[in-house]
Amino acid sequence: MVYTKNLILVCTGRDAVRAASHGLPVLHLCLGITPGGALERLQLPTAQTRCLLGLCDPPAELAACNADRLAADLVFEANRASALGVFADFEHDTPRGRTLLAAFDAALHEAGIPFYVPLSCGRALEHAILTMPTALSGGSLTAYVSSLQGIYGAARVAAFLQPVSQDFTLPSASPNGRLLTEKERGALLEQTGSQTFFSRELCAKYFTYTDREGAAHFVLYDDASTLEAKLAQLSGCGVQTVFALFPDAEQLLNLS
Repeated sequence: MVYTKNLILVCTGRDAVRAASHGLPVLHLCLGITPGGALERLQLPTAQTRCLLGLCDPPAELAACNADRLAADLVFEANRASALGVFADFEHDTPRGRTLLAAFDAALHEAGIPFYVPLSCGRALEHAILTMPTALSGGSLTAYVSSLQGIYGAARVAAFLQPVSQDFTLPSASPNGRLLTEKERGALLEQTGSQTFFSRELCAKYFTYTDREGAAHFVLYDDASTLEAKLAQLSGCGVQTVFALFPDAEQLLNLS
């Protein structure tokens, strides 16, 4: 069984119609902030029903702006589109970004519009639903979810289903390895003859190999089966909302 009922598909304009055809809510990354501090429409949502609005990271050269005015404009856009919520796709935790997010959090909460923020940028917010990554390289996915729910409450924890494909040289001091394409990973498996295993803790597959210089490597990756397992674990932990990139998530939808 594939737990797709909690999925929200994340897409750009060109994929929106195809994504919406699956009958799931769609998050449109369609709003931005100009260097002058105004909200702008990067594109209009092409699927108006069951949509959420995505707001891109503010530019590095953002001038001083009226955060409350921006928040009011964001509420207006969400109401105009009858959006199911707003996702602030902020990648960098900055003082200016925190000021904006706090204003958005207050305004959207008052308007009764769900507001989603990446966990890395939203820990200090009062009302926002914090979106945790699922591409873990250590620990346990269920333990991570449970710890966040213990801090923020189950209703304020969502997830972003991120397929992982990374090559770590051991020992690794970083949680991030070298990114591998599916083709590169397949070539490595063929060259090394390594056996793949499934990690129940990480809900991902892995294999190990030794390179020509004698260094040990650990390759961690997802496929449709591990993404399905992650969805099942997240559902079992009570996570009500899971974002997934489209068309990457289409292989998962084809299983349902």
